[in-house]
Formats: sequence, C-alpha cells, structure tokens
Amino acid sequence: KYPFKRKKRMGEERWYEKISLSYSGQLSNSIRTKEDKVLKSNIIKDWRNGVKHNIPVSATFQLFDFINITPSFNYTERWYFKKTEQKWNPETNKVEKLDPQYGFYRLYNYNAGVSLSTTLYGMWQVKEKYKSFKLQALRHTINPSINFSYMPNFGNQKYGYYQTIQSDSTGKTMTYSPFSENAYGTPTSGQNMSLSFSLSQSLEVKVKSDRDTTGVKKIKIIDDLSISGSYNFLAD
Repeated sequence: KYPFKRKKRMGEERWYEKISLSYSGQLSNSIRTKEDKVLKSNIIKDWRNGVKHNIPVSATFQLFDFINITPSFNYTERWYFKKTEQKWNPETNKVEKLDPQYGFYRLYNYNAGVSLSTTLYGMWQVKEKYKSFKLQALRHTINPSINFSYMPNFGNQKYGYYQTIQSDSTGKTMTYSPFSENAYGTPTSGQNMSLSFSLSQSLEVKVKSDRDTTGVKKIKIIDDLSISGSYNFLAD
C-alpha cells in the first residue's frame, strides 16, 4: 500500500512515504451457448475473454496545516486476443463485420487529478449570565473541496481503439471499436479537463435536557446540506 515507507522511521515522515500504490487484476472468460456445444467451442474464437489491470497511485499532503492536497494518478490496461473490424459494403448497402483477427492487443488509458479540501468550524456558546436559557451552544461545520482532473482523448486515431467508417449510401460515417465485443470494453472516447467543487455543511445545537446525565442534549439542525458542480473545459 505504501511502498516507500521506511520499516524503521526516524524523525518526521518524508513526503514520498505518503505515496500509496496498489494493484488489482481481473481475468474474465465467458460464453453464451447451448450446453452440448460448450466442450466443442474454441476458447479464443468463441469465448468472450480478457485481462484487466488497474494501478491507482495517490498521496495526501497538508498545506498550512489545515488544507489537504491529494494528487492522484490511475492507470488501466486491458489485454485482448481478438478484434473484429467492420466495413461498408456498397453491394449490399450495409455495414458488415469482417472475419475476426486473432493476436495480442494491448489497450491502456490513464487519468490524473488533484484535489484540495479542508474543514472549517464555528462555535458559539451562551454567556454565563444566560446559562438558564434552553439553548446552550451552536456548532457550524463547513467542508469545502475543489478538484481538477485530466484525461486524454483515447478516441484519437493514433491509439487505434476506435475506427470511423461509412455507414450509409449518403456518405454518413459512424465510429465503432473493433474491441467492443471483448470482456472489459474500451477506453472512453473524448478528452476531459474538468474542474469540480463541492460545499457541504452541518449545524448542531446543544440544549438543556433533564433526561441526559450530562444535562445537555445534542440536536442536529442540518445534517448534510451540500451543493456541487463541475465544468469540462474541453467539452463542445
């Protein structure tokens, strides 16, 4: 989880010791067919399979002792063994699938981001001369956060994950992925550079209570009132 942490730490924790790294892998192999045909099927040609790897990296640092900064990076890689291309056939006037191509196909995608968050507290208590009042104290908590994220356009032709072909006799085109029939789909098409924010707050009061051994009772007036939004700078 924390690969750079010292086994025997002396002094303060160093910045790289806060880096968290993990790995998860998935293997899928499935088929939909009749029972008497399962043993006769070809594991590469007839089965829907694939391998998926995911490596998330993140860390949390503090700025001015009260702002949390969390950079993150996520890498995903898919291994496939088949792709099926399509082509416009002018004789039949329709898009047709070509024969599958078998081999080793590596598809990857990644995204990165950074978030800032903090917690602000406000406290109000009645003065001593007003201790006879039922309301004794009020506590207001605010949690603001802001996040910036970026993901390249993996629909770009240079990656080869998607292809554009003619789709009808008028010359219109369509975009498809030759790898869409595999187990874990394809990386998302479209570039993304987003800024998002959220603001949540809660309000709690203390009132006098004869039923409580402490003489006061906490009551939540606002449990979680929040607002959030996001904007993609690269969207159409």
